[in-house]
Amino acid sequence: MVELAKKVLKNTLFNSSSIIVRGVGGLIFSIVLARLLHPELFGMYHLSLSVAFILLTFTDLGVNRTMVRYVSYALGKGDRTLARSFFRYLLKIKFLLAFFPSVALILLAEPLATYVFHESKLTLPLRITGVFLFFFSFLDFVSAAFESLQEFKYVAVKQLAYEGLRLIIIPLLVLFGYSVYGALAGLTIAVIFTLLILLISLLKKHPYLFKGNVVGIDKRRILRFLGYLTFSTLIAGLFFHHIDAVMLGILMTPKDVGYYRAAFNVVVAFMGLVSATTVLFPVFTQLEGAELKNAFRKTFRYLSMLAFPCAFGLASIANPVIRVVYGEEYLPAILPFYVLCLIIAITPMDFFGTLFGAKEKPEYPAVVTIIASLANVILNYVFILNFGVVGAAIATVSVRYFAALSLALLSKRVLGILPDMDAVYKPLFSSLIMLAFLYFLPEPVTILDGLMKIIAAAIVYILTMFLIKGINKEDVRYFSTIFGQEKRLEKLYKW
Repeated sequence: MVELAKKVLKNTLFNSSSIIVRGVGGLIFSIVLARLLHPELFGMYHLSLSVAFILLTFTDLGVNRTMVRYVSYALGKGDRTLARSFFRYLLKIKFLLAFFPSVALILLAEPLATYVFHESKLTLPLRITGVFLFFFSFLDFVSAAFESLQEFKYVAVKQLAYEGLRLIIIPLLVLFGYSVYGALAGLTIAVIFTLLILLISLLKKHPYLFKGNVVGIDKRRILRFLGYLTFSTLIAGLFFHHIDAVMLGILMTPKDVGYYRAAFNVVVAFMGLVSATTVLFPVFTQLEGAELKNAFRKTFRYLSMLAFPCAFGLASIANPVIRVVYGEEYLPAILPFYVLCLIIAITPMDFFGTLFGAKEKPEYPAVVTIIASLANVILNYVFILNFGVVGAAIATVSVRYFAALSLALLSKRVLGILPDMDAVYKPLFSSLIMLAFLYFLPEPVTILDGLMKIIAAAIVYILTMFLIKGINKEDVRYFSTIFGQEKRLEKLYKW
């Protein structure tokens, strides 16, 4: 188990690096672009991308996840030929899926802009995102290939290249006067160059995926798995991640989309820091029985220790974060920011969906996702009309909690796997103590004051966790063993 933990830790470090780069880089990019474009144009930018990412769902339909599942399964058996067969079969499907939605967006950009969003200026941005869509779908596929190979350093390279390129190219194009068009064109250029870097690395490192004979594979088995994922990823892509922004664009204005995305982008940056589902999907695929339960419970527990204080801590500094990060004109983003922070607390529950996928039972997440997504559309419509931007945040959070809790109950019933309740109650209690402590502290005046406040809050949280035995010596010893420091720790205990 320790060897597995070391392997997971290594991959998690690389994955965490990519998440940190994506979170920090994405946040910096969002701040720079929000200030350059201002709320209305910033909203147009994200509205165009929301349409593209909804269509991105049709370019995937679960292909990436299916490829990770079966390629990692074949490599776990030491069968490269089988892995190549799975990879090449799914690559063909990917090309067909990527081509048609991209062309459709380019051709239908004008009627979409005119009759759906009532904004003719969106025509060219939507056409540019059609090109972006094609290349981004393949970037996701190649990145997923490295995930199936459990080589997450290349995922980190991808994120570093992508964030660096868009941080350089896009502001330059906007400053040269190309506005939203330049921002989207620059994003497309960044994706193309990143795709080339990753594709060359895959060809050089793992040429056997592209060269050599293939063997017969059970296509019905793959298509069954892919079929359920099609429903779950299709509906999730449409209604969980982007429908809120699209419905805001239809029912409200692009400026409201700008406020909402400003808040959401900060929350997403922190969500990535408490998620490791990408790393553990191929690992869970290769585990069974007690090992799987133990790995799940430990991972869930440790991530919950991070998720709860992160959610409450971020919400406590919502006002200064929006004010400092985006500026005074984005202050309407504060209220949805408070609500959206609650999503961070349930991020570790994403593992339930990962478990079902790893064990070839994608039908359960598919059903839950369909039900939750229908509720999401209804709630977004009702809440946006009554509460505006805050309503979109309430709808999003409500539906995510419903889906997470439903999958948790199904996991207990179908797989017999459920985390210990202490992994929820103790971090939650400690986070509430931390929040109470923060409430009585004065508002920070400078950045240094803010950092000191965060450090003090972290100390209060950790001390509370120790006092209620949320963290114990076994946890310290476990991580020390993973890092190869067990002997040093034993000497310290003897002393």
